[in-house]
Amino acid sequence: MELQDLKIIFPPVTEARLFPYLSLPMITSYLRNKKLKVEQKDFNIELCHNIFSETNLLKFIESYKDKDLQNIKNIYRLEFAKYLYENQKELFHNVFINKNSDNELKNDVRLVRQGIELLLESSFLKKEVTSLPQMISEINMFIENEKDIGSVIQKKMLVEFLNRNPTKIFGISIAYYSQLLPSLLLCKWIKELMPEVFVILGGQQIMLRKEQLLKLDDLSKYVDGLGTGAGEETLYLLSKHLDGEVEKYDVPDFIFLKDNVQKEIFKKTDYHIKDALPPDFSDLPYKNYLDEEVHMSIITCVGCYWGRCAFCSYGNRSREEKNYQQKTPKQIAYECEYLIRNYGAKRINFIDENTNLRLVLNAMRILNENGYRIFFSTRNRLEDILLKKEFCKELKDRGCILMSVGYETNSQRILDLLDKGVTAKNYQQIIDNLHELGIPLRFSIIGGLPNETEEEVMNSEEFLRKNADKIGIDVMQMLVAEPTTYLAKNPEKYNVTITSDEELRGNKLLNYGMGRMGATFNYSDGDTFNERLNRFLEIYKNVNPQKNDELPPDKRKSAESRNHFNQNSYVLQLYPWVRVIKNERTLLMDFLWQRVFPLPNVIYDNQDYLYVVEEEHQIYLQHFGDKGSGILVAVNEKEAILNEAYRK
Repeated sequence: MELQDLKIIFPPVTEARLFPYLSLPMITSYLRNKKLKVEQKDFNIELCHNIFSETNLLKFIESYKDKDLQNIKNIYRLEFAKYLYENQKELFHNVFINKNSDNELKNDVRLVRQGIELLLESSFLKKEVTSLPQMISEINMFIENEKDIGSVIQKKMLVEFLNRNPTKIFGISIAYYSQLLPSLLLCKWIKELMPEVFVILGGQQIMLRKEQLLKLDDLSKYVDGLGTGAGEETLYLLSKHLDGEVEKYDVPDFIFLKDNVQKEIFKKTDYHIKDALPPDFSDLPYKNYLDEEVHMSIITCVGCYWGRCAFCSYGNRSREEKNYQQKTPKQIAYECEYLIRNYGAKRINFIDENTNLRLVLNAMRILNENGYRIFFSTRNRLEDILLKKEFCKELKDRGCILMSVGYETNSQRILDLLDKGVTAKNYQQIIDNLHELGIPLRFSIIGGLPNETEEEVMNSEEFLRKNADKIGIDVMQMLVAEPTTYLAKNPEKYNVTITSDEELRGNKLLNYGMGRMGATFNYSDGDTFNERLNRFLEIYKNVNPQKNDELPPDKRKSAESRNHFNQNSYVLQLYPWVRVIKNERTLLMDFLWQRVFPLPNVIYDNQDYLYVVEEEHQIYLQHFGDKGSGILVAVNEKEAILNEAYRK
């Protein structure tokens, strides 16, 4: 077997499963150009492929033999697992193998995603740990459990990956807090299986939390070093160092953990984004991600050209270190063309911390002049350039199909306190421009903002309600004091008091894997986090953003009203993912929208249909039709008579 220089993975568990996370393809491209032997693997998506199987669903079903099946939660999970087991082959094929983008595929993707979470929900990989010392303690005490489907599969994947070819270096790129615990478990296993392998952690979470990680004495049992910046040059020179060609002091943005030799980096990297090559997706299953279509991503910049928002752990580094970097329009156009020619890309997501829209538009002009077109999405601020309708129109004409933006609040006072650098009074015109031109707009919203009054919360909610037809909402999260943010560094300025930077708080109720995690803090009026959270949840309940893909049918304004239909001439044909379950009560379970309804005793069923006998009870069928449980189907008088006979 050939010795590899490096194996690099994107670890479980995160919902970043729509397309390949970009860190691996960028690093792989750079290192292969330097003639290093590199193998990349997305453990996060491949865990999904491996866990969503008939075998694992059957194990889950069998594990419920000893559960309390009078408990609706348990009944729902068991019945959902049975549904997935019956349809696993078709669902897997539709979602991961042969994507045909339509409404049915959207439903299949949602069902598979929920099925994966069902199989993972009791796994160690999803354990919610709220401090790094507790996390390393969990790793120290970890005992393998054959009933933990997720952990068993992850170890099997690791063993196969390690045994395929030996390697000098094993790198793990950690973007989200929810990946930290599974990553440390992987490190432990690597050291047990191949102690000679040099194990490193890098990525956004390591950049944020390196100081806290360095305080963990046991970390060096499993990890040899921490990458604290862009990984390209770091990994190249680390490989050269391990070959004896350069000194450890030549390895940039890196901390060696063994023997307490080093607690801070020796030097900064010289790597610049203008030196970046197009990302290399060649050995990733880029056609088999958890979405309705195949799409890819690139970045146009590193950091944020604004870099002042108090709550942002990404952009302010580029301001403090004066290292904001940006590609040229020609470079971006070339990368897009490369992805089109080599991978058949039709959609590319610009996944910057803050996309420079003028830069992207210039790049699209060049791309179009070269005879290529793509659909693209951006992540950016609600900046004044979007007041210019002609600018927005050109974005649309050149392929913009989605724009994700930071709304946070429409209180100018709070926006100024946070140094957001946008003008709230311009929001409406920007929303109207994009809506009229057909560019879907998705907001991120922050709750629990410092010194926010009830009147400001009400005004923000009313603004969102008024614009619900024109917007989507990507993320709702409570304010988080992540490491390196201005909020965490100078809490007094924002009228909060840090109570613990070891015990962390995130967004357990609102975001996947607790979301972003930061120091625990109190507001100027004391420990009012839960009160503010409950108020924020009211916005979630009261605002139905119509530009969201995943909005239940009864929340959509386009839902047809059926106030007038021919009485006694309809039955409700249930969708395949809706089941009637008879226990102490008769329940209607909707696995797509994760809802359970008690059925009135005036409704009858034959598993595929719901029907009523009395004319005044037809309204119940309409109700469940509006909820998205099925389709009202006309029946003739003879069939109605047969249904009456069947009922008797």
